[in-house]
Amino acid sequence: MRARPIVLCGLALIVSLVEIGCGGGGEEQTTAQNPPASPLAARVLLSGNIPRVRAADFERPTAIYRRHVLSELAPMQRDVEQLRGAIAAGDLPGARRAWLAADARYESIGAAYGAFGDLDARINGGSGGLSGGVSSPEFTGLHRIELALWGRRSTADAAPYADRLASDLRALRHAVPGIEIEPLEYVLRSHEVLEGALDLQLSGRESPWSGSALLALRSNLHGTEVVLGTLRGLIRRRSPRVLQRIEVSLDELAQAIRAAAGTGGSVPRWDRLTETERTAIAGLTAAAAEQLAYVPEVVDPRPPLPQKSAIGTEQTG
Repeated sequence: MRARPIVLCGLALIVSLVEIGCGGGGEEQTTAQNPPASPLAARVLLSGNIPRVRAADFERPTAIYRRHVLSELAPMQRDVEQLRGAIAAGDLPGARRAWLAADARYESIGAAYGAFGDLDARINGGSGGLSGGVSSPEFTGLHRIELALWGRRSTADAAPYADRLASDLRALRHAVPGIEIEPLEYVLRSHEVLEGALDLQLSGRESPWSGSALLALRSNLHGTEVVLGTLRGLIRRRSPRVLQRIEVSLDELAQAIRAAAGTGGSVPRWDRLTETERTAIAGLTAAAAEQLAYVPEVVDPRPPLPQKSAIGTEQTG
């Protein structure tokens, strides 16, 4: 992980400032020990003159992402069929494995959730905010099945919800080719997916029974990388430095996830990681989301707002 050197550098800087403020070394400090401050241009990620992005520039990225969604939903449908088969056979371990595979697939398509409408709530909705909580008839889909398989250790309880999930998933696959992905929503999702992972998954709120937060985070990261890949050319032409920082932060997060997952093939439950591991991964997730938050500024698809000049006439940026 790369977090520790950053912290140590920060501590070293604080120590050096304290020494200077206390007279440590006096005027005998050398230029090498106290290099001049970097120019402002080296510290500002965004210039004040970013070329405007047109709506047409998003046609190809969103088309590519739509194909990505379809490529994930097809094997997810197979996972759900395996889930139904295991449930029908009373095979709790097999049903859990199939559920984890299906859920991971769905977690990788987060940039398109807003375009799914009610289908997303039926497939992936939680119990929060529902009247009756987990007893609400509106609580269906993946997380209702998760409650049955882990919280209640019951395949019978999961059966009707698995059937409904299969039906809703078929409806979603049929709808995807015609869904509209709004450019502004698309660029916002480039960082909101990891923000959501931090708030929902790593807090334990989203998958409390299965403990699958690390597996979900890995899928969230994959989906984010797909979005970034479709926008890479637009970002690079406007701010190569923003793109570089994003890629570094995503690589550090990916390395931490791989280290926590180990080499056995199965990803451990989030609550079985050490507190140090969880804190480090959460910190890297937050850092990556922070870097990705520059994407909407760099490739903002909205038209510029009229600005008032000094003499009161309207101008556009």
